[in-house]
Amino acid sequence: MVEIDRMKTAGVLVPLAFAVMLAGCGEDPAKRFARAQQEFAGHEYVAAQADLAAVLAAKPDDPAVLELHARNALAMGDGVAAGASLDKLPQPRRPRDYALLTAEAALLRGNAKQARALLGTDASPQGQRLRALALVGTGDKAGAGRAFDAALAAHPADARLLAAAARFRLAEGDTAAARALVDRALKADGSQLDAMLADAKVSTAEGDLARALSSYDKAAKAYPGNLPALVGKAGVLGDLGRTDGLEQAIKDLKGIGSDAEITYLSARLAATKGQWQKVRDLLQADEAKLADRDDAGVLYAQALTALGQPEQARARLGPLLLRHPENLLVRRELAKAQLAGHDAAGAVATLRPFATSKTASAEDLRLLARAAKEAGDVDLASFDARARYPSPRAMGALLANADQAMQKGNWGNAVAAYDQIMAVTDGRNPLVLNNLAWAHSQLGNSDKALEYARRAWREAPTDPSVMDTLGWLLVSTGKDRAKGTALLRDAAAKAPQNPTIQKHLAEANKG
Repeated sequence: MVEIDRMKTAGVLVPLAFAVMLAGCGEDPAKRFARAQQEFAGHEYVAAQADLAAVLAAKPDDPAVLELHARNALAMGDGVAAGASLDKLPQPRRPRDYALLTAEAALLRGNAKQARALLGTDASPQGQRLRALALVGTGDKAGAGRAFDAALAAHPADARLLAAAARFRLAEGDTAAARALVDRALKADGSQLDAMLADAKVSTAEGDLARALSSYDKAAKAYPGNLPALVGKAGVLGDLGRTDGLEQAIKDLKGIGSDAEITYLSARLAATKGQWQKVRDLLQADEAKLADRDDAGVLYAQALTALGQPEQARARLGPLLLRHPENLLVRRELAKAQLAGHDAAGAVATLRPFATSKTASAEDLRLLARAAKEAGDVDLASFDARARYPSPRAMGALLANADQAMQKGNWGNAVAAYDQIMAVTDGRNPLVLNNLAWAHSQLGNSDKALEYARRAWREAPTDPSVMDTLGWLLVSTGKDRAKGTALLRDAAAKAPQNPTIQKHLAEANKG
């Protein structure tokens, strides 16, 4: 399986000697090979890798073993191991798709030019998919776009091709086109790994974190040990603030994921707990391996600022902002580091684009107002006013975005929109609180959901919808089934025609 953002996974697998050790010794190689074949067919690539490593130790030149080892390595994203086995295959024993396999291995090793040469004029769905990805790898995005269009015209129902095209369009910023392609891929073959992973990626971009988590989880279960699925799942759990789930996801990656990946996720986990010294220690220990990861660089800088080392944070964030001036997170964190280093004027300069932005959040405007105040900037009043009193047009847009996200089930977007509304209001609107509670519940954040539901109920204790949300959450989480059922009963009496409330009450009564 080849995807552009997986080209750096080579070398993260269990080393050959260690895999042999894990597999044990003394078992008949023929039995191990038969087991490896079954494991490969069942997508249990990690287990198959261990068995195949043991078989290769006994039969290093067996063509059948070498071919399966190469296919298994490709399935795990290891182009180095795959290429080594493919090179050892004698000419008469090479499979018909040998060129495709070697091209895929070359792509995984980051050698896009070699991959294109190996593909020749192959016009199969996978040949055209790999050719388009190779063009991406060489930086020819326009050519890749044309290649994907031509490939889809010839093979409109190939799930892997559709998934690759979706990820390409997503990387180009066209989320709507990516979603359309993913939906076609899922319709063509909903059990195909690339389709599930692409769906998770697009869902994340859409703000539908619940769907993203579900897709990653489905992929991880169907393809045990799959690194992109496990890493993606861990990342979404981190975005949701579900520390228990993230902790378990990190454990699941041990022995499969790269040290750098595990280090970064562990640092994210520590950051959610405010353990900034631990964040710094973790990232510092693997700094060389994380050098090409901007997200790790930003997290490292956040830790430095929190630990009273803003100048070091600025040294890391400054070059990042030069490379990515559109990145709001980098701009925000750099301004915080500048303020912590008593450079208010520098923070104003960093944040000034927010002053003219129609989409600037209240948080960003408040940060700008603070910087302007400390710098004695004459524009302070306008920044402060916009932060405290958003225009009716801006508030209307926020409410519309939140409502649209709720209707579409894009719970992550809904939470983000309602959070912005909460930041510029008194935080007591029962509708906003109730919708925040429901959105968080759909994302699996039960504690946050209950907190908002209780706040909504305190503001509107007789509203049936508010009573239903709190009642159902108390029942479904097992926090207080008796009180929850009573609330649902009262809500049903007040709104006897509401099917959702009636359904929740029926479920509660079953218990």
